[in-house]
Amino acid sequence: MLSDSTPLIVASGERPDQDYVRQYSADFVSRWDELIDWNKRAESEGAFFTDLLLRTGACRVFDASTGSGFHAVQLRRAGFDVTACDGSPTMVRRAKANFASRGLDIPIICQDWRDLDPQRLGAFDAVLCLGSSLCHLFQQSERVEVLQRFGQLLRPGGMLLIDQRNFQAILAGYFSSSGRYDSCGKTASVTLGELSPSLCEFVYTFADGVRHSLSVFPILPGVLREELALAGFVVDSSYGDFKRVYDPLRADFIIHQATAAGG
Repeated sequence: MLSDSTPLIVASGERPDQDYVRQYSADFVSRWDELIDWNKRAESEGAFFTDLLLRTGACRVFDASTGSGFHAVQLRRAGFDVTACDGSPTMVRRAKANFASRGLDIPIICQDWRDLDPQRLGAFDAVLCLGSSLCHLFQQSERVEVLQRFGQLLRPGGMLLIDQRNFQAILAGYFSSSGRYDSCGKTASVTLGELSPSLCEFVYTFADGVRHSLSVFPILPGVLREELALAGFVVDSSYGDFKRVYDPLRADFIIHQATAAGG
């Protein structure tokens, strides 16, 4: 059984979760929308997130890892009251530009999750943490702390939607970059660099030969469900590539739907 307690050695002397801001360099972020391809990604996701939110009666939504703003835009256009957040200043600038170019007034903050103030932000019906973003935290205690903070942002019975790369499949040798659900752009490729039970490096190569990489902690789906329980959530469902029934070694992404305590 793979454990998330294996120590990670970082040559720079910094923990990778302290280094995530540097990983999102200005050049990398300037290429992010090329990597995603908003139109193709919207086609692949369909109304999955909108339908889940509507079924629970959600109105006020906190997009905790907005990146360049894709999901915040989709949800705002669908009529939700959205507040966006990201810990990367370069991503926040990109998201602001994307909101403005689409004529959308979406409030956005640049803040580390651990510094979010529930009293200042108020209560939300739903929190989204997408893009396998929680995997930037390498220590289980910090991930549980962040999940608890998300719970504090939710009204009793509010919903957390959190996704992750399918690291169970990746560590078993079944890495897939299908281009269907995440990196939908056709001018960039995603491959694996360093891989171990305590580190997964994704390497992004663009058409002009420029390469960027992201190093994350490969949280196993079962481990994340355990961490959600430790943080006080009840996991209602897990989906593989937006399907309730899926092959655990073939799905690219796992999406967990959880309910805050008191629901």
